[in-house]
Amino acid sequence: MNLTLLVLVLLFGVLPLGVMLIPATTRTVVGIRFEFPIDAVWEVYTDFENQPNWRSDLVSVHMAENQQKWTETLKQSSMTIHFEVTEKAPPNRLVLKTSSKGRFKGRYVAEFRKQGEATFGTFTEETTSIGVLSKVMRFLFFNQKKFIEQYAAEAKSEIKKRAAQP
Repeated sequence: MNLTLLVLVLLFGVLPLGVMLIPATTRTVVGIRFEFPIDAVWEVYTDFENQPNWRSDLVSVHMAENQQKWTETLKQSSMTIHFEVTEKAPPNRLVLKTSSKGRFKGRYVAEFRKQGEATFGTFTEETTSIGVLSKVMRFLFFNQKKFIEQYAAEAKSEIKKRAAQP
């Protein structure tokens, strides 16, 4: 009887409290140095249509006619994410609105500045989960910092590859 009571308290008391403590909105800021000129970094980061060629997590990109909106489909989860450019100041600042129906909405900001011959990028990602299940799934299975770092690592490889082409 005591074990049953303990399980019930955990399920209906502690677990919901824990879920309530998970923030609906998270904000991650990551700084990354690129050993490439700012224009080369900007070119890769804003060439949305060709990202399936170098991003390992991406199946496809479908661009809208105006080239300011697109949809990405991820490999592992088959999740579809919608993007819209809300600010673009080449080669220094890119702001995107992001969303996935019923899962999240967010904002992504990429800011680039020259550091000698290199470039320093500051990436800010704010995400608000829609619904409790989405909040829990994001908390358990998605690491924004790791995602930004992986994206940058793959972008660096693509920039290097493009620089080597005649």
